[in-house]
Amino acid sequence: MPLVRIDLVRGRDKAMLMRLVEEVSQVVARTLDTPIDRVRVLVNEVDPDLWGIGGVPYSVARGPVARDPEADQRP
Repeated sequence: MPLVRIDLVRGRDKAMLMRLVEEVSQVVARTLDTPIDRVRVLVNEVDPDLWGIGGVPYSVARGPVARDPEADQRP
């Protein structure tokens, strides 16, 4: 059972992330010659204040990130 973990700074819309999961799953299944239902993909979104680049938070190094309205509803 292949597991692919993708860490991203939060800010992409849900439809884009769902497409990412679908396409990564297809590539892994095809490349490893395994059924797609055996492929697992984990997308981990990280708060820009908790992602460091060169010793400073992403939010400082790269500027403001678009706010994710769904993040306020997550537990």
